[in-house]
Amino acid sequence: MSKLDDFLNLSDVCDIKKTITVNVNGKSFELLIRAITESEHKEFQRRSNTINKNKINFDSAKYANLLLDACIVEPNFRDSEFLKKVNCISSTEFINKKFPAGVVAEISDEIQKLSGFESYDMEIENAKN
Repeated sequence: MSKLDDFLNLSDVCDIKKTITVNVNGKSFELLIRAITESEHKEFQRRSNTINKNKINFDSAKYANLLLDACIVEPNFRDSEFLKKVNCISSTEFINKKFPAGVVAEISDEIQKLSGFESYDMEIENAKN
């Protein structure tokens, strides 16, 4: 088998998944997360930047929300019936309502690692530059 054949056998990025456990209010929950694609990453960076007096500001919380919305596979917090039950308009609203900031950062970090970044903090610094 050639080295090119090795690349042909790679899984699609969205197929790279991992189960993680997070602790919220003393309870453990399993989440199935997936890696982020390069195009999603660029789009989320773009949507998280604001230009203010010729200065670009990166909103790391917005980036994390976009990341979690796209990359938490199970449970499916985007399910319309689920959102109706929890009285939320979006998965982002639900996550921000139920998950403390540290847990959001922890999940974001796990998605970043799964996607090949060294750490979420490093990615934030890269996005700022």
